[in-house]
Amino acid sequence: MKKALIAVAALLSIVSCGEDRTYEYLEKTEENQWIFSTMKAEYLWADEIKTPERKSFFDSESKFFASLLNAGDKVSYFTDTVQSGSYGLTCAIMRDPLGEKPSKYYALVLFADDNSPAAISGIKRGTWISAIDGKSLSSSSGNQLKSGEAKVIATETIDFDDEAMKYFWTTGDTITLQPSSTYSSNAIHTDTIFNVRSSKIGYIALNNFNGADFASRIENTLLGFEAESATEIILDLRYCNGGSIENAAKAASMLVPSTLKGTPFATLKGNSLHADTVYNYTGATANISDKKLYIVTGKRTRGTAELFAASANASRGRHEVLLIGESSAGEGLMTKRIESPFGFAINPVTAIMSASDENGLEGGILPDYPLDELAEIQHIYPIGNEQEYILRCIEYLIVNGEMP
Repeated sequence: MKKALIAVAALLSIVSCGEDRTYEYLEKTEENQWIFSTMKAEYLWADEIKTPERKSFFDSESKFFASLLNAGDKVSYFTDTVQSGSYGLTCAIMRDPLGEKPSKYYALVLFADDNSPAAISGIKRGTWISAIDGKSLSSSSGNQLKSGEAKVIATETIDFDDEAMKYFWTTGDTITLQPSSTYSSNAIHTDTIFNVRSSKIGYIALNNFNGADFASRIENTLLGFEAESATEIILDLRYCNGGSIENAAKAASMLVPSTLKGTPFATLKGNSLHADTVYNYTGATANISDKKLYIVTGKRTRGTAELFAASANASRGRHEVLLIGESSAGEGLMTKRIESPFGFAINPVTAIMSASDENGLEGGILPDYPLDELAEIQHIYPIGNEQEYILRCIEYLIVNGEMP
């Protein structure tokens, strides 16, 4: 009896005094109707989406979108009409590593993205943030350093007392962090050649695999290494957050044997409505697969960057490719940005990525040589600096055949 009354009440909410109000209902819920139909067509777990209760369609767009997500989905996200962008900072929040003030928290800047508000403000890798807008940090201060208005950042530096033979904190600069914004990051963060005894080592650090000119830029860089007779290549993907799979396939084609042309680089497996998408190795103009390849990975190596590392490793073999650093993020899921006609966008997971050997990326990529870049936390050098801990260890490995 109770269910019948509920059904009648629902009906009366649409049809009143003989008037069909269905059109009015659809007009008031069109944003969420669009989200629902799009998710049913594109979402990886579309088959698991149940038709929401009628009242749910009156929720905010972000809340409605979140209600459709698979319980284990931590990757899909909603983009509001007003995009606040990002500061472009990657930080590690920790208690005082020197032990002088055990209860005090610091944020160590590990990476300031190219062209970001953080980089423009003068914040760089190795900066120790000790306070934000005059307030001490806490374990959750990382959220304050993602996006927002302009902030006043207090910093400290680590110095060494030769007489006491110990490290100590000194007051550093005060920096005004510019408001977060959207910006275009350079795909290639830095590239150079290291001269190590009789060896020449080509080094590239990537931010992402994006850009219409990405393939040509990588090709020119690799040809430059070839012209300088480099015998090894270091590809640093520690802070590479993914990007175009097509570009990743083109770059990988320059580093694997040319005989692999036309064979799978990666596969995307979508929902039951979509066939698998296979990306093949291409016929690259530049090919330097005779060089030994060292790929640096870390906790923030994700998505397409993981796919690149896994496929290159599988295609060339572990004796020709060495993975060094920390396990990657294990984010083998592809998201797709879908713009709505209403000024917002949804970014649902649309496919599972697998490497050329058909292995998925869940659990992350395990390095051949595990190294923690914070092993020498008192000395954090810029990415691409030979004194930086990871690079120094790789150079030792190249020269001596073993890790220090």
